[in-house]
Amino acid sequence: MNTLIQCVDDLRRYGGRVVVFLCTNRISILDPALQRRAAIIEEFKRPTDDERRKLLAMDLKGLKLADSQISELVAATGARDKLPPWTYSDIRTRLYPAAMAVAFPDGPLRFEHLKSVAATLRSSPAMEDK
Repeated sequence: MNTLIQCVDDLRRYGGRVVVFLCTNRISILDPALQRRAAIIEEFKRPTDDERRKLLAMDLKGLKLADSQISELVAATGARDKLPPWTYSDIRTRLYPAAMAVAFPDGPLRFEHLKSVAATLRSSPAMEDK
């Protein structure tokens, strides 16, 4: 950790013309000395129903799904079985590829593929930051 802090401190020689992004899902385990050097700490939460609705509608626009179908996918990607709502990554890197795999090679991706896969997949677990 000391080496990382020294490297961050060395960036001062650029006179504020450098942006450094550090990303973690466990901020509480970072050394307080490193946290103090952060100008901004941004917390990203799991998407709300409305945010998931917008993502699904945007990503699946070409499928021309009805609003009711988008609503079903929003519900399917919500909190269930004591698991939190799905992340953007759960939707884009797990749901879509798995649904495509079900559709392929028999035909194009359809709502039924997305719905059936969403019913079987679970959201990624929340990481406790304590």
